[in-house]
Amino acid sequence: MFCKNCGEEIQERARFCKYCGMEVVVKEETLSGKKSCPFCKEKIAVDNDECPNCKRILAEKIPTNETYAADMPRSKNQIKEGVASKFIGVVRRINYFKLIFNKYTAILFGIVLIVWISSGDDSSYDSGGTKAPLPPPINQISDNSIKPTPSVPAISLINGAILKKNSTYLREYGELQIKNGTGLDAVAKLIRGGTSVLTVYIKANNAYTMRDISDGVYWLAFALGLDWDSTAQKFRSNRQYSAFDDTFNFTTTNEEYTIFEVTLNPVLGGTAETTAVDPQQFDAY
Repeated sequence: MFCKNCGEEIQERARFCKYCGMEVVVKEETLSGKKSCPFCKEKIAVDNDECPNCKRILAEKIPTNETYAADMPRSKNQIKEGVASKFIGVVRRINYFKLIFNKYTAILFGIVLIVWISSGDDSSYDSGGTKAPLPPPINQISDNSIKPTPSVPAISLINGAILKKNSTYLREYGELQIKNGTGLDAVAKLIRGGTSVLTVYIKANNAYTMRDISDGVYWLAFALGLDWDSTAQKFRSNRQYSAFDDTFNFTTTNEEYTIFEVTLNPVLGGTAETTAVDPQQFDAY
């Protein structure tokens, strides 16, 4: 469906527009607890992990939301010792074809490797009972003008490098813990009101916590990739752009404040889903 405020396409079950932050009207279909199976398109219950019509597994999902409340002092330095925490992860649909294909490809490669090792030795191959020399190594080429191309290491920033910051929305106690369990570096953007509140660089297999987030509704977008281009402010290779479907509502009361935890990689039991976004839209924030 489309947001009536900005006209952008959003998820059928979204409560807020990820582009402008406006609350949207939920369709009757969603209120009735129904959704469409992505495989057979039949209407099923929203909490179904398996389609009863085509028997396809839709998602592995284990609810993990928990809230902890504690008495909190009024000073900012002490208030972070007692918090109300909310945890959400990422759950993505399982690509069984890709999983099976990778499994059998690895088995086939192992068989070919074993056969190749067992059929020869380190210095020659068998051709009609005679020993033939191996081809000469590349470094024996007499033409000195041919030189190997040196490998250039990919550029990566330090973990937690701040690329953009808007202090207007960083005056409260909210926290967003982001874990990048992928093999790619990431740039995460916390967005509110059509602008990036905080844009931060998170290296592969690292984490970063955005702090002092003011009360309000935000959404999170991120890019994954390798070899950072500081001039263009984007990755040179393996670029992937995504955004979390759900928004993040930070609130502070007399006794608690909000902490969210998300992972940029799929995790077992995760409850948050992501959607690919247009690179130009991502760069605009």
